[in-house]
Amino acid sequence: MSENKALKISKKIEISKPLLWLIWFFLFILPSALAIVGFNYFKDEYLYFSQSDLINLAFNNIRAYNEAIVPEAFLEERIKELKEINPSKSLDSLKKQIDNKLCGETLFCMFFDEKAEKTTIIKSTEGKNISINFLKKYFSKLIKAYSSDKDEDINKEQRQLAIRLQALFKTVTPISISIGKISKNFSVIHGGELYFAFSKFEKPNQECCYVFAAMKGKNFSFRSMLNILHNQFPEIRIVFREIDVNRTLDEENQVKNLIIHSGLKQKNNKLYILAPASLIFARHVLHDGTEKLNTRFGKLIPFIEYRIPIEQINNDLKKIEKYLNKSIILIILLSGVYFFYISLFGFNPNLKFKTKILILTLVAAFFPFAIFSVGIYSIENYNRFLTKINVQQQAEVELQLASHELNRYITEIEDQMKEFASELNELLLKHDIKASEVSEKLSEIAVKIPLSKEMIYLDPVPDSLTSLTSYKNPNLIKKSFPDRVSKDLLEEQNEVILDSVPPRIIELANEYKQIREKEDYFYLGNNKIESDELGKILANDGKLLPLNQKVTNIWYESQQLKKKDSKEIMGVYMAKFETKPILSFFLGSSTIGLKNYKTIIKDYNYEINYAFLPLENSGTASIWENKGFISENDKILCLKNPQSGVINQQNKIIIKKHNHKIPHLAVATITELVPFSEKRFIIGLLIIISIYLLLIFIFTNKLIDIILVRPVKLLAENAIAIAQGGDDWNTEINSGDEFENLNKSFKNLVTGLKERNILKNYVSEDAFSDIEKSDSIKLLPGGEYTEATIVFSAIKDYEKIVASITPQESIKILSQYISIAEEVCKKYDGNLDKILGNTVMLVFRNNSSNISHGLRAAQAALELVEKASNIEEITGFYTGIASGKVISGKIGSYSGKLDFTVIGNPVNLAARLKAEAPKGTEQTGIIISGTTIDLTKGKAKVKFLRRTAIKGKSREYNLYELIGIRN
Repeated sequence: MSENKALKISKKIEISKPLLWLIWFFLFILPSALAIVGFNYFKDEYLYFSQSDLINLAFNNIRAYNEAIVPEAFLEERIKELKEINPSKSLDSLKKQIDNKLCGETLFCMFFDEKAEKTTIIKSTEGKNISINFLKKYFSKLIKAYSSDKDEDINKEQRQLAIRLQALFKTVTPISISIGKISKNFSVIHGGELYFAFSKFEKPNQECCYVFAAMKGKNFSFRSMLNILHNQFPEIRIVFREIDVNRTLDEENQVKNLIIHSGLKQKNNKLYILAPASLIFARHVLHDGTEKLNTRFGKLIPFIEYRIPIEQINNDLKKIEKYLNKSIILIILLSGVYFFYISLFGFNPNLKFKTKILILTLVAAFFPFAIFSVGIYSIENYNRFLTKINVQQQAEVELQLASHELNRYITEIEDQMKEFASELNELLLKHDIKASEVSEKLSEIAVKIPLSKEMIYLDPVPDSLTSLTSYKNPNLIKKSFPDRVSKDLLEEQNEVILDSVPPRIIELANEYKQIREKEDYFYLGNNKIESDELGKILANDGKLLPLNQKVTNIWYESQQLKKKDSKEIMGVYMAKFETKPILSFFLGSSTIGLKNYKTIIKDYNYEINYAFLPLENSGTASIWENKGFISENDKILCLKNPQSGVINQQNKIIIKKHNHKIPHLAVATITELVPFSEKRFIIGLLIIISIYLLLIFIFTNKLIDIILVRPVKLLAENAIAIAQGGDDWNTEINSGDEFENLNKSFKNLVTGLKERNILKNYVSEDAFSDIEKSDSIKLLPGGEYTEATIVFSAIKDYEKIVASITPQESIKILSQYISIAEEVCKKYDGNLDKILGNTVMLVFRNNSSNISHGLRAAQAALELVEKASNIEEITGFYTGIASGKVISGKIGSYSGKLDFTVIGNPVNLAARLKAEAPKGTEQTGIIISGTTIDLTKGKAKVKFLRRTAIKGKSREYNLYELIGIRN
C-alpha cells in the first residue's frame, strides 16, 4: 500500500433503524399519547360539572316535560285544537278527527247547533250502553247561558250540569264543564279515569257548533302523546327500568340496597340524564287509566331520559385541548422528520458528540416537564372550578336558606296572629272592656307583626267601643299604619274587602243555608266573590290569603271571634299585609340581612353579594332600595328573564332564585377578590420551564465533561501520539464502563498494528501492490439501457389488516409475503429489486432462454398471487405490470450510498397501474399494460377493464386484468 493513500476500513458502523425508531417512540410518541389520554380523562371528569347552565337547562326541560306528560295537562293543550277542526264533514268522520286530537277513542261525542236546538250523538262500540239523551236539555240551557253572557246564569247551569254528570257517571266529585276546558274525574262504574271535553268550533255549520265528548282513561294512548311531544322535546324520551320494591325492603319494611336509577352517565358520545317521570303520568301508565295495576308492566317503572350530545358541551378545557393537540402533532412531525433524516443519512457530522448528547437530553427532559406543566395548568383550572362550584353552592344554600327563612317568617306571623286573636277574643268577652284597651291591643300586635291595616267587625258593637268604630260602618273598628301602605295600591278594592268581607263571613257562618239558597255573591272590584269563596276565607284558620293586583300583592288574614261556649260568631278580626312592611321586617332580621348582604370567603378568594329585586306585583321600587349590592347592568340582565337560574359571565356568576310567596327575585353575585389572570399564569409557567431546562443544560454539560468528554480526550490524545509514530498505549481509564473497554480495545489495536508491521516483512511486495492497484472505478455510479418488465405488487387493505393485529403478527405476514415473492422471482429468473412497505418491486430482464421477460413476469405475478393468498389475514393483492426500455445500473452518490436498480417510464407506469387496481378489478387484481401483453405473444388471458387517464401521464391508457396464461 502506498504511503500517500489513507488506510480504508471496509466494515461500516451503521445505526440500527428499528432501534432508532424505538427511541423515537419512547421519547415522543409514548409521552404524547400519555399526555393526551391523561388530559382526556381529566377533561371527561371536568365535563360533567363545567356546564352547570346546560345541566340546569336540561333539568328545566325535564320539569317542563314532566308537566306536559300529565294526561289532563296534555289534553288541556290538545282541546285548543278541537276548535280548529272543520265540522263540514260527516259526523262519523268528525268524531274520528276528535279522537285523533285527543289521542284516544271517545265513548261518545254530542254535537249541538248554535242555538242548542238540535243535538246529534255519535257513540263508539264501548259507549253504546251509556244513556245520555237526558243531558241534551242541560247542555241546551248551558249553551243558551253562554249566549246571554251572564255569569250568574252560566254558573247556575254549570252547577246543574255538574250534578247530573256526577250522578250519571258515578264520579267522586261533580264534573265541572267549561268551554275549551278538560275535566278529569274518577268513575266508580267505569273503574277508572274519565276525561270530559267541551269545545266550540271556530267555523261552525248549521248542524254542528259545539261538541261534548267523554273518554275513558284506558282509551287514552300515552304513546301517541309521547310521539306528539317528541317534536317539542326531541332530546327526551321515556324509558322503563325494573324496580322490585319488595326486594329493597328488609323484614321490618326498612329500605335496603335500593338501586338509584336517576343520575348522569356518559355513553356513545352522549351525556344521559335519567330522572323520575311524573307520578301522575306513571300512575296512568302503570294502571292504564284504571283502578287496577296493569300486569304487563310487571316491575317496570317509567323514567325520563334526557340526551345531550357531547359536542354541544363547551368548556374552558376545549381551547387547551386544541392547542395541546396541535403542539403535540407538530412536535411528533418535526421529530419524525428528523429521525427519518438520521435513519437515511445519519447524524450531522458537523455536530460535536457533546452537542448531540445535550440535544437528546433536552429533548428527553422537555416532554416530561411539558406534561407536568400541562398537568399543573389543568389542576389549577380544576381547583379554580371546584372552588367556584363550592362558592356557588354556598351562595345557593344562602338563597335557599333565605327562602326557608321567609316561609318560616310567614308561618310565625300566622301563629302570632292566631295567638293574638285568641287574646283579643278574651278581651272582647269582658263586660267592662274599654276602648283604650282594644286600641292598645291593636297597636301591640302591629309592633310585632308587619301589617299595614287591621280591623275588627263586631255585631253588635258594645257601647264602650263606639268611639273606635268607623263613621262609614258603625260595626267596624279600624286601625291603619300609613308608613307601611303602598301608594300604588287600588285602595277602593281594599276598602271593599275591609267593609264587605267580614259581614259576609258572619252571615255565611250563622245563616249558611239561607245564603246558599239565595245564591249569594257580590263584586270585589272587578272580581265576582261568591259564598263559596267566602267559605274559603271562613275556613282560612289564620292563614295569609294572597290577593293579586295589577301593581303589587296584598295578603289578608282573618280570625273568627266567637261567643263564649258557643259556635256563633260575634265578630271577625282581619289584617292586611303588604310587600313593603313584610320584607322590611324580614330582611332586617334575616341571615343575609345581618351579614349586610355580603359574604367574603378569604380562603377561596371570593366575594358573594346578595340583592333582592322587585318583580311584577312586587310593589314600588322604593321597597327594594338598599336591599343588597347589584350593578344596574346586572339588574337589567336578571330581570330580563326573572326565573330561577344561573348566569355565567367572564369573571362573575349570577344566581337567581324566584320566590313566589312574596314575589321577588333573590340574587347572588359571585366575584373573585383578585381576578385570576390566565395570561400571567401561563407566562409564569413558561418562565419556570425555561429555568428548568437551563439548569438541566448546565448540569448536563458539566456531567458530560466529567463522564464523557474527559475520557474521549485522553483516548484522542493517545491516538494522535500513535499516529505520530508512537508505539506504546500508556493511557489508563478505570471508569468501569464502555470507555474502559474501549481503552482496552485500543491497546489491543495498537498491539495488532505492531504485529502487522512485523508480518509485513514476511509478505511479498507484489501482494500489497495488487491491493493498491484495485479498480476503484467499478465502485462509482453508472448504468446502461436495457429492455425489462417491472412488477409492483402490494397486499390488499394492508392498513386495515395491521390495525386489527399486533406488530409481531404484522411483521410475520409481511415476511411470509416477501419470502414467497423472492422464491417466485428466482423461479422465473427475476430480481427482487425493492421492498416498499407492503409493496414489492420485481424486475425481469432478458436471459438465455427463449421466454420473454414479459411472459415470465406475468407467470410470476399469477403464481405470487396464488401462493401468497394462502397466508392468513390476506384477502387479495393489487398488482401492476409494465414493460419497456429502462436504465439499469448503480445509482447513488459518488462518495456515499449506491443502489443497483432500474429507472424509467415502465417503472413509473407499473407503479401507476398498481394504484389503479383498487379502483376496480374482478378476479386476480393484476393490471397489465398493453406492451407486456404483446410480449406474451398471445398466451396471456386478459379482460378489458376500462380506458382511463393515469396520474402523471399525458394520455389515456387501456387497462386490462390478467386472468391467466394459456398452455
